[in-house]
Amino acid sequence: MTRPLSYEPDPAPRFAIRAAEPADADGIARVLVRSWRASYRGILPLDGVLDRLDVGERASKWRRILRDDTCLHLVAYDTTHRDVIGFCEAGPRRRPGPWAGEVYAIYLEHYAKRHGLGRRFFGEVTAWLYARHMRSMIVWVLEDNHHARRFYEALGGRAAHQARSIVSGHPVIERAYVWDRL
Repeated sequence: MTRPLSYEPDPAPRFAIRAAEPADADGIARVLVRSWRASYRGILPLDGVLDRLDVGERASKWRRILRDDTCLHLVAYDTTHRDVIGFCEAGPRRRPGPWAGEVYAIYLEHYAKRHGLGRRFFGEVTAWLYARHMRSMIVWVLEDNHHARRFYEALGGRAAHQARSIVSGHPVIERAYVWDRL
């Protein structure tokens, strides 16, 4: 008689989340460029926007952004190699309106999606905003980014107004998703 295989759960999760540090700027920039190229293909013009994205330029920008302690900056990382595989940024709302807080960005490498990291980022954001007495929130999503729209709808976001905007010189329509109470 053969002995059944025993199952022992992996003691260490594959991915984890922590506060971003200035040393993460290059990793965040790589995630941003790869995520934009994957997520916005067919939404933004390849040769006009996506192909011109520069990791070095983005890393320099992120070094400045990470110094802003009025915002929440998180990274998701691979626990084996410590590579940054996603990031999240949030803080006070940037545009006029009744909502106190705003999710500025949640991006993940394609292979890191569907592991609950987006939901974990979102949970960290809402807790951070709530602790700072920001009890409502908004996030802006490109109108044609149906994956992101479904993600925020699944988290209870209510589709609100639209706004015309410019992304790297390309006109787009953005859709607001709001949470009136956190």
